[in-house]
Amino acid sequence: MKITSVLIITLVVSVSTAFGQSVDNIVRKIAEVNEIQYEHVGITGQPSENYQNFKKLKEKADIPTLLQLTESKNPVVACYASWALIDKQYSDLATIFSKYLNSDKSVATFSGCIKSENNLSSEFYHRFWNKTKDKRTNQKLIKLDSLILYHDNPYWLLLNRALENRVYPKSYNQRIATLAFEKVYKEAIFYLSNWYKTEYNDQLKQALVKYLKNTKFRDVGTTPYYETVAKLLKFNDDNIQKIVIEKLKDDRHWEYDKEKFKFLLDQYYIYQGDLEK
Repeated sequence: MKITSVLIITLVVSVSTAFGQSVDNIVRKIAEVNEIQYEHVGITGQPSENYQNFKKLKEKADIPTLLQLTESKNPVVACYASWALIDKQYSDLATIFSKYLNSDKSVATFSGCIKSENNLSSEFYHRFWNKTKDKRTNQKLIKLDSLILYHDNPYWLLLNRALENRVYPKSYNQRIATLAFEKVYKEAIFYLSNWYKTEYNDQLKQALVKYLKNTKFRDVGTTPYYETVAKLLKFNDDNIQKIVIEKLKDDRHWEYDKEKFKFLLDQYYIYQGDLEK
């Protein structure tokens, strides 16, 4: 009996040690690649090395181990650990997301043919966002979105996602108004313009004009340019129309989508000749 007990204990210890070494080995490999690789990368869409490591980590590591790994100094390890928790439907995702928001890190990413840098908080959020079918009512997503809205300096893409996911109760309006009118976040301005234009009419005019004047649209693209001009022209205000025309004369980035702008401007009797310096 004593021999049998010793053998059982030895076997348990050996298995536990092997399991621990296995997870440690996977983590080491993830850190060596040091890049958040999605499932398929490159022109041929081949399976990526680090995503395979991630799948092994998800299979081998238990919840306490994954939670510990979200504290890793290596953001790639921390990211994959948080992805595994999402996939395992861990209940308290908000705590992890809050930690990432408040102490964000940049992480190298590789998806398809595109290599880039992204925020750890964004990688975490979009993993859950992409797996959520009903973005309007999912309670975990509502919690994550609330953390974004009440963060001091929300990342514009996360703020855009949060405000596109649903129409919020009016209790959120004061915070969204702060983001729109004090911090001049375009995403918050557009949200209020879409849903509460009458209530915030004068403030929206001022905020949209300020955003239009202060933005170099070559840095943000033709879509925000078009959307801003379209919202301003809807006020049917002669002074605002003059401001729009002056901006269009000065910032010619709209010409990269000229036909779309031309169709919009024609509706307000603004023609090519009006835009010549």
